[in-house]
Amino acid sequence: MSRTLILLFRRDPSCDRQANNIHFTGYKPLWPDGRPVAVGLDAFCKIGQRLLGLNKHLAGCEEKLVKMVCIPLDGQDDELSRIPGYRVRRFFLKRTGGVGRVHFMDGTPTVADVEQTRDDPRVIHWIGLNTIGDGEVQWFDLAAVGMETQINHTPRHRLQAVEA
Repeated sequence: MSRTLILLFRRDPSCDRQANNIHFTGYKPLWPDGRPVAVGLDAFCKIGQRLLGLNKHLAGCEEKLVKMVCIPLDGQDDELSRIPGYRVRRFFLKRTGGVGRVHFMDGTPTVADVEQTRDDPRVIHWIGLNTIGDGEVQWFDLAAVGMETQINHTPRHRLQAVEA
């Protein structure tokens, strides 16, 4: 069963940075009502921006509401989840102590991590850090869909996006 999280990403140039020849563009993650989200992620590379529909997709705006869908998997070899009209990417979360680090499916670590002692419990639940033990891995598919999109659950990993 998928889990959704709605966040407002506001452009924040003070969080722009360069690391290992990768440019990260800064965003301040907020709840839809404008309150800050307790989470350590404050910048995205081109792949993350594209997946979430940020950067050039902001069309001159400084912020965007994003509905993120996390689809937990049984393992790496599960069929890729499909949400018609939306980009879906596969990742895995590896837990070390109270920290979960997101990795691309080829094993490359991202800069995205979730900490049990720092991050909002809703974020921890959404990504599934609370469902795995130390040293364990949770595979998941991730998509950002339109705010009006409802996700109907059909047979495993074949989700139907319905515009309200």
